[in-house]
Amino acid sequence: MKHSFIRIISFALLLVMMIGAVACADTGAGSDTTAPTQDPASTTGAGETEAETTAINASNIMGPRDFGGETLTFYARSYNGAWTSDLIADQEDGTVLNDAIYKRNAKLSSMYSVNFEQIESGKRDCLSDVENRLGSGDTSFQAIYLGLSDAATAAQRGLLLDMKELENINLDGVWWTQSSNEAWSIGNAQYFATGAITTTDDMAIRTMFFNKQIIIDHNLKTIYDLVNDNEWVFDKFFEYVEIAKKDDGDGKLTVADTYGASAQTSFGFMMTMGAGEMLASKDADNFPIIAVSNNSARFVDVVSYLSDKVSGNDGIFLGDDTEIRDIFGNGRSLFYAEVLLHAQTMRVSYDLNFGIVPMPKYNAEQENYYQYSTGRNTTVVCFPHLVTGEALDMATFLVEAMAVESVETVTPAYYDICLKGRYADDAESGAMLDIITTSVATDLAEIFNWASFPDTIKSAISSGSPISSIIQKTAPLAEKVMKKAIEDFQKLQ
Repeated sequence: MKHSFIRIISFALLLVMMIGAVACADTGAGSDTTAPTQDPASTTGAGETEAETTAINASNIMGPRDFGGETLTFYARSYNGAWTSDLIADQEDGTVLNDAIYKRNAKLSSMYSVNFEQIESGKRDCLSDVENRLGSGDTSFQAIYLGLSDAATAAQRGLLLDMKELENINLDGVWWTQSSNEAWSIGNAQYFATGAITTTDDMAIRTMFFNKQIIIDHNLKTIYDLVNDNEWVFDKFFEYVEIAKKDDGDGKLTVADTYGASAQTSFGFMMTMGAGEMLASKDADNFPIIAVSNNSARFVDVVSYLSDKVSGNDGIFLGDDTEIRDIFGNGRSLFYAEVLLHAQTMRVSYDLNFGIVPMPKYNAEQENYYQYSTGRNTTVVCFPHLVTGEALDMATFLVEAMAVESVETVTPAYYDICLKGRYADDAESGAMLDIITTSVATDLAEIFNWASFPDTIKSAISSGSPISSIIQKTAPLAEKVMKKAIEDFQKLQ
């Protein structure tokens, strides 16, 4: 979800960081890349290098400060799971991403005479813990690293500060994701953000993996070529699903069969977002509106099409994370619609020749690709309303410095070395990743889950229910809950 300008910068740094590189993560046997080292830049003047004068880093952007050994403490979603905090690394361990995070923080610690710590949530969803801590007056943390949906609810309840009003935060900087800023701002305010400071926003993008061998076996046009020729559309996807499916001979649908696609039960909603159809949009004052409350024709067409194609389709296996991962990882599915995090899972845990492409468009007339990212998986940075004065000054300055410094450290370590160089092992997937990570869409209706409207749409597609009647019944309820949210935000502004 990073701004494309960061991609340009990180690509320029790739050769520097590749020297000596051994492992992107703790991948076990087969790891063959080292942690990044720094090459000296060519000298352009007395004691000054071109890299030093043009680089986006904290020294150039933020300037000097001395916090006298104070500590910035995050309350962070940190647990034994995929979306755990990547803000702090305790020590170098020879892996690319961990060491990039460690070196970023060590540099900032030295520059600003400060320490970084985090209070670990111990679980994935921690809104209630944050609310309880703040409700009791807890000021032991000055910044929060929270799941997007939790942050949205916390903001509505008045627990977070408006980042647009914070002196040290420049949300227009390329180190913050501009498309997310646009999507998540409400009225004149924005209470949470993501960008170069974290990698979990990229990991949370839902996109499409495919099995290259099945494409070869059926002599099909490669998905890369379909993308490049503007033929990667819903019709082509379902055509390939039908070609690839294969019963194992017992006449029953089981995990032993070969499927055209495997996905979670939210698959239909992923495809709806891929068509660029949102449940919520914005009005002229930047407040949300329920975009489909008037039964918009294209939305109805898209969801009706998907309901017809997905419900009861014996070529599509809809199941839980483990089931669908094993089906695809063991070569029994052509497509796998999942989070980008699983590029690492597939490369490390399975012997599979796979590629990565964007979600298909609805039709060739659709101008852009869209990749769905959920409110539950994406993690964001925000500031508790109890933090004021010098503590707030320190927190905002250092969070901004971490984001800025990440542009030339953490972003290339993850995106160029790990994701492009290790997990996606062909040039075509690398080009697809540039499309994927710059076409992310989030929906406020999904983030807040107003009146369970998104869940209703997901269920309608998988069950084959008529969408028009569902919109007529559910949209007014969602609109009512949304208007209450708007009223709450207006009181805060």
